[in-house]
Amino acid sequence: MIERAIAAVRRAERERRTMPVSAEDYVAVADHYARYNWAVDEGDADGWADCFTEDGEFNGALPNNPKGRAQLREVPLASGKENGPMRHMIQNLYCDYDGNDRDTIIAKFYNAVSYWEGEGKWFVCALVTARLIRSGNGWKIKQANNVMLPKPAA
Repeated sequence: MIERAIAAVRRAERERRTMPVSAEDYVAVADHYARYNWAVDEGDADGWADCFTEDGEFNGALPNNPKGRAQLREVPLASGKENGPMRHMIQNLYCDYDGNDRDTIIAKFYNAVSYWEGEGKWFVCALVTARLIRSGNGWKIKQANNVMLPKPAA
């Protein structure tokens, strides 16, 4: 099942025409995602929801696929409740403009997630493909699609 999801992401990517982003936009998106991870890890509901557009979507990581600010606010409040505090770490971020549209960025990255109660432990790695929309002086997440990769064998 995961192999099919990853293959579908790769196929869609090959078919989409993209162009690498400017250095300024890359830094802005990297900063945006650092703030996004800090907000979810610290339980900052308003800060995390503000990373999204009003109708933003967070798909594939949770059973309910929250959409819109009210539902998105609930994610940081529930994060880590079951297994203790979490830490999200973005790796291998790359960004392209969506075709000639310099107001839409497609970002791809791994989001490695660990638990930090007691000695800490690995939880999961998400393969994320996100669509961000230029908003004022920054960026907002319109849609984040997560494919949860399986845990490595113990």
